[in-house]
Amino acid sequence: MGVYRTKTAWQRWMQRWVAYAIRHRVRPNIFTAGGLVFAFLAAAALASAPSNHQVLWLVPVGLLSRLLFNLMDGQVARGLGMADKWGEVKNEFGDRVADAAIFLALSAYADLRLIALALTLVLLASYLGILSKALGYKRIYSGIFGKGDRMLSLALYVPIPLFTGDLASFNWYLAFACLASVITIYQRLRILRGYAQST
Repeated sequence: MGVYRTKTAWQRWMQRWVAYAIRHRVRPNIFTAGGLVFAFLAAAALASAPSNHQVLWLVPVGLLSRLLFNLMDGQVARGLGMADKWGEVKNEFGDRVADAAIFLALSAYADLRLIALALTLVLLASYLGILSKALGYKRIYSGIFGKGDRMLSLALYVPIPLFTGDLASFNWYLAFACLASVITIYQRLRILRGYAQST
């Protein structure tokens, strides 16, 4: 469920660039850091919107580039035989930093309570995804509002405030993010319950 189900198709599409990076021994840290840089670019554009809302066109560029770089780091690491647990830590921590930067960047014009609630719920859903590993299972990516879903839905929403100039309309996106995160938390808790009861 969610954008994550299309991950394999995207990975196949990106094979030529992955193969190029592996052939030239481009370290996976470059892609991990690059994904974070693009997330910060999106966050900076969101934060700068009150002075010039036209910069919002940079948000989809930053968000979608972040996803592509995130797809590449793991593939390149495996191709170079450099995949390890420390790389996983950096990837997960970087994702949480990126989420925080993007949601907090809305604080100049969106409801602070909605921002705090949405970010809390997003982090809780992400925590549940990682918690499965403590039970000896793979990370949980399922749910309607994983990382890919968050970035794609925000990228698709941005044209509304971009063309209307109504930055307060981001509150509608935050309300949607809260609801979608609650559903994702429920979905992941059900999976974790199944894992816990099978051990």
